[in-house]
Amino acid sequence: MEKYVISIGLNLFDARALLLDSKGKVVIRTEKERKFITANETIDVCLSLFEEIFKKTKHYRDNIIGAGLALGGIVNGRKGEVYWPQRQNNSYIYISVPFKKYLEEKFKLPIYIENDANASAWAEYRENYKEYKNLIYMFSGVGCGIIINGSLYRGKQGAAGELFINPHKVMSSRLGDFSFLTQWPQDLGIVKRAKELISLGKNTSLLKRIDSTGNLSLEDVFREARNKDNVSCEILKEAAFSLGIKVSFLVNLFNPEVVIIGGGFEEAGLPFLEKIGQVVKEYTFSFSRRNLKIVFSSLGRDATCLGVARLIFEEKGLQ
Repeated sequence: MEKYVISIGLNLFDARALLLDSKGKVVIRTEKERKFITANETIDVCLSLFEEIFKKTKHYRDNIIGAGLALGGIVNGRKGEVYWPQRQNNSYIYISVPFKKYLEEKFKLPIYIENDANASAWAEYRENYKEYKNLIYMFSGVGCGIIINGSLYRGKQGAAGELFINPHKVMSSRLGDFSFLTQWPQDLGIVKRAKELISLGKNTSLLKRIDSTGNLSLEDVFREARNKDNVSCEILKEAAFSLGIKVSFLVNLFNPEVVIIGGGFEEAGLPFLEKIGQVVKEYTFSFSRRNLKIVFSSLGRDATCLGVARLIFEEKGLQ
């Protein structure tokens, strides 16, 4: 008898819940847009999606072996807790949210929790790059998923893949400035930069994308870049340069075979990817980047859901 898994995943644009069978086929799908990426919004949208998909899957209930949740933060899968950084003065503290215990009590299903970048990395590896053993999945410039020798690398506490250091008032040494390693916005600062240029009177088609409350979205910038808007293209070029520097550091550090750009940025357009490639060529050692592939995620917004579902099925020996 066929077995099923509920999986919920979040990225920069939306959150989605899927019911998948053991072959990876999507049986039921539901999704919600994300407008404000905060801890409270993440909790609300996860619970809302769980309620919705749970109702839609009642006819499959007896054959659902578990539910998976892929989201940002440091994930301790053993404890079933997610840790989110909260700014406190010039540093960060981490608050823990016991998702596993709460969801299992509420929905009476085994719950599996995974970091979004890890889940996406595993989905791409298992579905598209099984012939390679060392991969990095860039989930924006904030975090990454790491595959080493064919295994998902989570680190001792599940914190591996964070791409920033704890900020201090002074971010320099006698060897130079290292403030570049502080935390970046999830959208690489693209929306803020767009608003800055608009306020300076730059001629751009982004003006028509601003809504009545003055909001502009990352997708708006992507769309106008595809329409050859000069300002949008320049903003994405700047962001690609910054992301390319972080990719370059990781390429020299891990010497991967494949670097996958995802988490939403797979929709940024080919020039964005080409710029990252140019930066990596300029800033990495030639030996480290030999035969390196830099590609967009082909799984797109489904990557988080597909990855956490795969991990569940594989743990149960069904894939």
